[in-house]
Amino acid sequence: MKNKLKQILLPSPSKWPFWIILALVFKAVIPLIMILHGVRSNPHLLGFGFIGDTPSYIDPIENFLANGHYNPDHRMPGFGVVYYFFRLFFSYTSSYNCIVILQLIISSAGVYYMALLTRLLLKSKQVFYLCFYIYLISTYSNYYDICLMTESLCTSFLIFGAWFFALYFFKSQTKYLLISGLLLTWVVFLRPAFAPVIIIMGIILVFYSVKNKRKILKPLVILALPFLIFDGLWIGRNYNVHHKFIPLANGIYYPFIDSSYMKPMFKFVQAWGGADDIPESKSAMSWFGGLLFPGEPEYKTYDSVPDFVYTKAFNRDSLIQLRILTRNFIAIQKPSIDSFYASTGKDWNKAFSIFNIGLKPRNEQAAFCQKEVIRRFDTYTESIKKEKPFLYYVKAPLVFTYDFLYSPGDVVFKRAQIGKLGIFVEWFFRALYIIIINAGLFGMIVLAIKGFRSNYLLWILALIPASSILVHPILVRLGDNRYLMPVWPFLIACAACVISSIIIKLRKEEVL
Repeated sequence: MKNKLKQILLPSPSKWPFWIILALVFKAVIPLIMILHGVRSNPHLLGFGFIGDTPSYIDPIENFLANGHYNPDHRMPGFGVVYYFFRLFFSYTSSYNCIVILQLIISSAGVYYMALLTRLLLKSKQVFYLCFYIYLISTYSNYYDICLMTESLCTSFLIFGAWFFALYFFKSQTKYLLISGLLLTWVVFLRPAFAPVIIIMGIILVFYSVKNKRKILKPLVILALPFLIFDGLWIGRNYNVHHKFIPLANGIYYPFIDSSYMKPMFKFVQAWGGADDIPESKSAMSWFGGLLFPGEPEYKTYDSVPDFVYTKAFNRDSLIQLRILTRNFIAIQKPSIDSFYASTGKDWNKAFSIFNIGLKPRNEQAAFCQKEVIRRFDTYTESIKKEKPFLYYVKAPLVFTYDFLYSPGDVVFKRAQIGKLGIFVEWFFRALYIIIINAGLFGMIVLAIKGFRSNYLLWILALIPASSILVHPILVRLGDNRYLMPVWPFLIACAACVISSIIIKLRKEEVL
């Protein structure tokens, strides 16, 4: 009985139809059934609807279809080109559903190819099985598959790009490098923060080629060529439109935030680890008055700024005065924001257009108030940098890193609740997440060291998640856990390596 079950669940990794079908059932069919039988904001859409940053990806395409201009151009068009393809043939809502189905299918294939990549690099069937089944049951990994945002496609293309890159070293065919370069370029156009991945692949290629006495220049050029071509076209387009050199995204913040008190307020709170991201409305920003977003409720969950933040430039009294100024400005501006939101029928997709223009003060009092608020926030932030460098450059990034790794939203674990078993299912996935993240981080370090000592290709599994940890919470200082999602499969692979080693060790001890 045991052997029969093993044959059914653990066939050869090369039997791809079994693995792809199994992945499709768990990652596509079951989620679709849950969507169809669940509560949706729009019964015509297979998912959450146009939420969060979704309009920033699709509005430029709608404008391009209407008047030939990709505007607003805050985002690179990596996701927009997918939406554009479906909008050529289908309606607004049908295009949404087509992309959701496409993302579910591609994500399903990604489960198999992530496990296959792990087996190829680690030469272990056991690691393949562990990686596949852990990835298969992880609710965290496909949370965004039913949203029109970049997380899903970025994750899948990152897997496929890494797979074809690794395949080059085993097949010695440069076409795999070209395919990898195309996919990784697409990843960058989806999420510019992953641009370092192309550099990492180039470093691996150079180190491996030097060690094994292979050609370096030609393969390196082939890998980089897709990015050089497409990013060159993007740079040329941006120069013609903005008369500036813009190699990736056109800024981190929307114009509405960039031009207002919200950016310096976030920078100040960010300086000591008080907020992971701009939309985090329950952070320390709420103490000052919060965000001036359409339909944003007022949060008062943060008591006060901690004493250890104070410098010679400000104390508690200074911050209370700043809070009064900030709230005065919000009080002046909020009626017009609320009126605008009401005029859109409280439709977030329509109201999102406000983020594409600068925040204009309503009168001279508001203009003076905001100017003073910005000046004080900037001054206080600089004082933290100068007087408390350890807090700014070490402690705060560590806080962001912890949140980045260990603070997934509760909703991620509630997606798979089943009746009265819901709470147990939720806690199972919470425990699974903790196991994967801890084992994955340890495995990442182990594989990075092994890669340096013996096989540079192991860096493919280790350095991709490491680069995301370096870029998001440390360099960009954003600790929102959703930014971890694209590298989650690679952490699963690293975790599978650790778990496999533990299993092998336990079996040896049993024999002894």
